Amino acid sequence: MDNRKVLIVIGFILFVLVLGFALYWVFFRSVPIELRPDGFNAGNVPDIGAGNVSIIDTNDTINSLPWEEYIKDEISPVASGGLTSVNPVTESAVDGVTTGIGGLQYYDKDAQQFYRINENGEIELLSDKKFFQVQDVTWANRGDKAILEYPDGTNILYNFKTGKQVTLPHEMEGFSFNTIGSQITAKWIGDNEDNNWLVAANDDGSGMFLIEPMGDQAHNTHVGFSPDNQVAALYTSYIDAERQEVLPIGLHGENFKSFTVSGAGFTSSWSPEGDTLLYSVYSSATDYAPNLWVTQGQTSSLGDLKVSLSVSTWPEKCTFSGSETLYCAVPQGLPRGAGLYPEIADGYPDNFYKVDLNSGIKTLLASPVGASGSYTAYDLRVSPDGSLLYFTDRVTGKLQSIRLK
Repeated sequence: MDNRKVLIVIGFILFVLVLGFALYWVFFRSVPIELRPDGFNAGNVPDIGAGNVSIIDTNDTINSLPWEEYIKDEISPVASGGLTSVNPVTESAVDGVTTGIGGLQYYDKDAQQFYRINENGEIELLSDKKFFQVQDVTWANRGDKAILEYPDGTNILYNFKTGKQVTLPHEMEGFSFNTIGSQITAKWIGDNEDNNWLVAANDDGSGMFLIEPMGDQAHNTHVGFSPDNQVAALYTSYIDAERQEVLPIGLHGENFKSFTVSGAGFTSSWSPEGDTLLYSVYSSATDYAPNLWVTQGQTSSLGDLKVSLSVSTWPEKCTFSGSETLYCAVPQGLPRGAGLYPEIADGYPDNFYKVDLNSGIKTLLASPVGASGSYTAYDLRVSPDGSLLYFTDRVTGKLQSIRLK
């Protein structure tokens, strides 16, 4: 009996050792880059729709060398489909980037003031007034007024043309201006779910009225005026794990028809002219990575025709240039399941693509490189003359640009 116990103990110890080695071998051992079946060398560009390409940390490859010297002959000053130089625009972090009538506008977090890049490329103050610790900025289309949200919940509607300032209720969030900037819509988050409403008001906060109760569905209510001013928000609900119903909500109880999208995680943006709604969803067909789609944007035909662009990114990383062209920052090699956790894209460098919405043709514009190596971009904007693509770098928060022509 004692010998059997000793053998059992020895066998258990051997089992633990073998199991430990197996766990180390599968999960913790270092795998040489050249042996990774889904890896690629820094500088190579994966297919735009790829969802299973792993990113190798460039800090372990090119960035460990004097890499600017190593590849400087390959870097183009103008976007032409390969490595493209990035030009810094600001020395400090920015927020609230938009295109106004007078040019690109933004909030400088260090200076705590708003600036504009005029048609000559010169940076000038939009206002002498300082706005301390602005947390979020929602602009009117013309860029002449904005709603400023602060960490303590204060909401200020400021008119940069007149200098007039209006305080909006703390309960309001998720703002949107209508096309001409005369009206706003927002979520009203009350002290309990019964007091959560989609609301609208004049641009000075007066004339507020209730649109629809949200209850516990505030997170599924996507505030945003359609360019034709008929839709105040889009509400999404799940039909099943692979489909969502999208219901347009009008200002006055209109009975707009809903449409179905093939995937989860719906997020969207309108083209400036309103003839296109860009949206992304993820599904098992895309390995749960995001995929861009476009559909007709007019309220009367919203959702009638839906076309996949086969671009693995989100509308928040894209910008329209007119009604026929889309510029997007596309993360290189998003892993399976990235659609469920969009923040994972912050760890992947982007390539810039141009998408022709008429033909669906996707053209690689640039793999941006600069002083900090590669970039992860958001808040993309095209300059009024179409010569520059501006973007904010996720790591530093600074405004950058690349030349398009």
